[in-house]
Amino acid sequence: MRFVWAVIAFVLAAALIGAGIAQRTVFLGPDEATMKVEISEPQPYTLVDAEVFRAHAGLQTLQVSGSDTIYLAYGRTSDMEAWLADAPFTHVTLDADGTAVAESVEAETPTYEGEFSGRNPAGADLWLDEYTSDTGTLNKKLQLPDGVSVLLASDGTAPAPSDVSIVWPISNATPWAGPLIVLGGILLLLGLILYFLGVRHVRRSRGPRRKGRMTPPTRPRALGAGRRKPALTAPEPQKEITAGEETDGETEAETGSPDPDTGRSPRGGRRALIALPAMGLTVALLTGCSPDAWPQLAETPTPSPTETVVAPEHQQAPALTEAQAARIAESIAATVAEADEKRDGDLAATRLEGVALEVRKVNYKVRSGSGDFAAPQPLPGGGVQILLPQAFDEWPRNAMMIVEGATPAEGEQQAPPAIMNITQADPWSNYKVTTFAYLEASVEIPKLAPAWLGSSLIPPDSSFLQIAPDQLAAAYADVLQNGDSSKYASMFDLESDAFRSALETSRAESLKILSDKGGAETAEMTFEQRAGAADPVALGTLENGALVAVTLDTTIVTKPKEEGVFIEFDSNPAARVLLGTDKNTTGVVETNTNQLFFAVPAKGSDEAIRVLGFAGGLVDGLRSIDAVK
Repeated sequence: MRFVWAVIAFVLAAALIGAGIAQRTVFLGPDEATMKVEISEPQPYTLVDAEVFRAHAGLQTLQVSGSDTIYLAYGRTSDMEAWLADAPFTHVTLDADGTAVAESVEAETPTYEGEFSGRNPAGADLWLDEYTSDTGTLNKKLQLPDGVSVLLASDGTAPAPSDVSIVWPISNATPWAGPLIVLGGILLLLGLILYFLGVRHVRRSRGPRRKGRMTPPTRPRALGAGRRKPALTAPEPQKEITAGEETDGETEAETGSPDPDTGRSPRGGRRALIALPAMGLTVALLTGCSPDAWPQLAETPTPSPTETVVAPEHQQAPALTEAQAARIAESIAATVAEADEKRDGDLAATRLEGVALEVRKVNYKVRSGSGDFAAPQPLPGGGVQILLPQAFDEWPRNAMMIVEGATPAEGEQQAPPAIMNITQADPWSNYKVTTFAYLEASVEIPKLAPAWLGSSLIPPDSSFLQIAPDQLAAAYADVLQNGDSSKYASMFDLESDAFRSALETSRAESLKILSDKGGAETAEMTFEQRAGAADPVALGTLENGALVAVTLDTTIVTKPKEEGVFIEFDSNPAARVLLGTDKNTTGVVETNTNQLFFAVPAKGSDEAIRVLGFAGGLVDGLRSIDAVK
C-alpha cells in the first residue's frame, strides 16, 4: 500500500509542479498593453484627450516620433481646448470600442485670415509641464490624473509628429505559481519517503532464513571394533527465528547497524542522499520565481488626516498649481533681471504690466540719462512660499504668491520675500506681475486656502469686508493725511504700520534737505496722497477676509514763495533727467505710486486692517507746476 500512496504522491507532485511552471511560462500573459494612434492628416497640433490615457489603469508611457523636433506638454483639458480655440488641430479620443480615433478639428474662433500661421506652444504658462526632444523620438512616462490632456507639436507651424503610441503596464502576476510548486515539492518528498518505507517494509517482510538441521558429531570407528551404543548427548539449542527478524547471515549494513567510524546508519544515509535531489529540484524551481509568483498580502491603508478645508459647492479649479507657480516665479525673476540690466522696457513688458511696469520704465529712463541713479531692486524668484490662486476657469485669471529671494552672492544681502499679484489676460498670454511689494519683517499672513483649493475673487464693491476693496486706498489716504483724527483710523492697525512710519520719515528727510539748503524761507513743500488709478485686486481668505492689492499715490509739491526764486535739483538726478533742467522757477510736483497689500478682515471682525507689504517708485515722474496746470 505504501507504493500505491507513493505513486499517487508522485502523480500529484508532477501535476502541481507542472501547473506552477506552466503559469510562469506557456500561460504567462503579456506585461504591457499598447495603443497606437493612427494619424492620417497631421495638423500643427495634436491633442490627446484625457480619456485616452484612462483606457487602462497605471503608469502611462507616451512614445512619440515622426518629426525632427518633438514638443510635449500636458495641462487641464479645458485650458488646452481654450488655447487651441483659434487653431486647427488633431483631436485623439476613444470610440465606443475603446479604440483611439484621430480626427481633424477646425478653428472655432479663428483670429487670422487664410491659413493658420502657427504659434509655438513652448514656454506657455498654461501648461502643467512640458518636454522637448531634438532627436526625433520622445518617450515619456506619465501619471496623468483625470481631466489632464497632452498636447503634441513640432514648432507650432510644421505638422505635429504622427507616430504616437501609449503603453501601459499590465499585471501578469501568477500568485498561485509559487504555492503550487512548493506544494508539489512537498508531495514529491512525501512520495520518496513512502517509496523507501515500502522498500524497507518489503525487505523486512521476506520471512525467516532458517539454518539446516545440524548432525551430531560422530567419532570414527576403529576397524574390527564391535558396534558400540552411541552416547546420548543433549543437542545444542536452536535459535528460533520469527518473521521479520534478521538472520545471522545479514551484514551489518543490512541490519542498519551504525558504522563504527562515522556512527551513522548506512541505510539512513542512503535515504538522505536520495531525498536531496527532490529538495534540490524544488529549490531550483522556486529560485526562478519572482515576487509576482506569490500571493500579495493586502496592505492596510494608512489613515490619512481628515481635511479641515472643504471645497465650496460648484467651486471651479484653481488657476495655478504650486509647480506652475514656482516655474512662473523663476521665469519672471530672470526676465525682469535681464530687462533691468539692459534697461529694456519692451522685455520687461513681457512679464510686467500696470504700475509694476511703469515704475520700471521710469527707472530705465532716468538711468539712461544719469549714471548715478540706482537700479530697481530685483524681483525675487528663489521659491514660492505661499500660493493663493484664483479658482476660475475663464480669463483673466489672478493669483497672489509670496516668493522668497534667491540665494545672494558673497557679500550681498538676502533680499526680503515679496508678495505679488500676477494676472493672465487670456489663454495665449503669460502671467504678468501687476502689483508687487516687499513683506515687512515678522508680518503675519492671514489663514489662506491651500493651493489645491484656490480662492474666489472678491468683487471691488463687496460689503462682506470691513471696507470694500475699491474704498480701501482712499480710506488709507485719509488716515495718512489726518492721522488718529481720521474717521477711518480705528479700522487700521497703525501701531504696526511700517509704511506709514517710512512715509513720515521720508517726508521729514525731504523737509530737512530743503531747510539745510536755506530754502525753507523762500520755498514751501507740501505733501498729498490719494488712491491710485489701478483697480484693486482682492482674493478671499479662509476667515472670510481678503488679501487686497491697491495703489496709492503720494505727492510732494515744492514751489517758491515769491517770484525770482528757483528750485535746484543738483542732488536729484531723476528731476534733472525727467524735467530736462537742473532748476525750476514755477515749482515741481513729484508723484510716487506705491503698491500696497492689505489684510482686510471680514465685516464684524474684531481684527484691524493690516499692511502686509509695500513698494514704491516714480510713475508720473516729475512735472513742473506749469505742466500740471
